[in-house]
Amino acid sequence: MYKSVLFISDNEYMCKQIENIIFQYKSETNKFSFAISPFSDRQSFTNSLSEDLHVFDLRNSNDIDLIINNYDLIISVHCKQLFPKKLINHVKCINIHPGYNPSNRGWYPQVFSILNDDIIGATIHEIDEEIDHGPIIARETVIKDSIDTSGSLYDKILQKEIELFEKHFSSILDNSYAVEYPENEGKLYLKKDFNDLCKLDLNEISSLKNFIQKMKALTHKDFKNAFFIDEDTNEKVYVSINIRK
Repeated sequence: MYKSVLFISDNEYMCKQIENIIFQYKSETNKFSFAISPFSDRQSFTNSLSEDLHVFDLRNSNDIDLIINNYDLIISVHCKQLFPKKLINHVKCINIHPGYNPSNRGWYPQVFSILNDDIIGATIHEIDEEIDHGPIIARETVIKDSIDTSGSLYDKILQKEIELFEKHFSSILDNSYAVEYPENEGKLYLKKDFNDLCKLDLNEISSLKNFIQKMKALTHKDFKNAFFIDEDTNEKVYVSINIRK
């Protein structure tokens, strides 16, 4: 059984939900800690969590050594940092991913699921040297409705991640889980792919169906994603869609 577990994240909501789940597993022999990236708001996370909170920069060799020397299991929960080879090779590292591997690897899986009408869900997997690529511990799909935007679909995925974590954390903690290997390499989406998607070409010729799909994919609550450049002012003009039954 793993005795010292570090959850490293940049998602405050997910951290709070996980803290509620792991409460039942706390004991004198188990240590659970949370960490965030340097670019997250430490005060906000501190206000939400009762567990220890650290700030670790996974580009910093001193931070990597500190993690290796103090933890025997690392669980990434929407962590925006890449796990270096040294960390992966010395400590068991597991990722909770908001996509259905291997179909939705990388950034913003729900966006590309809507855009390409692909399967979507949540996955817990071991981390290897590639992004969202390692052996799969658990995965389940999420139903994508015709009116889902990136924001509404993302909320469904978060709930599925929490369900999967609650169901499988015990076997992860005592290292009794079984894995399955991805059927293929799938498709990897990088942040650059998303950024390129956000800039709308006003001269693009497309069907109305494809345009609506694109706008659903790029509409995420109050975030400013899709935009075009105003020809008169050269300023960005942001666009979203309001869709409902």
